[in-house]
This record gives sequence, C-alpha cells and structure tokens, in this order.
Amino acid sequence: VAYGTAWKTLRKMMTDKYCLRSELKKLEIKICNLKVKGIDVVSYTQRFQELALMCRRMFLEESDEVNKYVIGLPDMI
Repeated sequence: VAYGTAWKTLRKMMTDKYCLRSELKKLEIKICNLKVKGIDVVSYTQRFQELALMCRRMFLEESDEVNKYVIGLPDMI
C-alpha cells in the first residue's frame, strides 16, 4: 500500500490508525496557545515546528501554518 500512496495520504492513514483523537486535540490546543516568551523567538520557533510536525491536519495549506506562527509572535520584534 505504501509504495503507491502519496505521502499526505499515507500520513493521514497512519495518523488515523495510531494517534488517539484526544491526543491530537491536546496538540491542537497547545499549538493554539503557543506564544513567544519574552524575546526567546528561537525556542518558540523550535516548539512550533515540533508541534506542527505532530499536528499536520491543522494546517491544510502552508499559508495556514505561517499565519499561526505569526500570531504567536509579539507585536514588536
């Protein structure tokens, strides 16, 4: 099945089979509440990338991911 399947389709199949919905919901909440602490943009970026990789279904388009990332940044950088 994996050889003839697009990566997005395979990832969704594996997520549906092996990830609990409750755990995915927790990840979505974490990413929605993620903000830069102080001026530590590096830690924010790293954590955002970790959560975004685990919760791909939240970002159907790359622009959705960029918008969420920007929302977590302070108004003045």
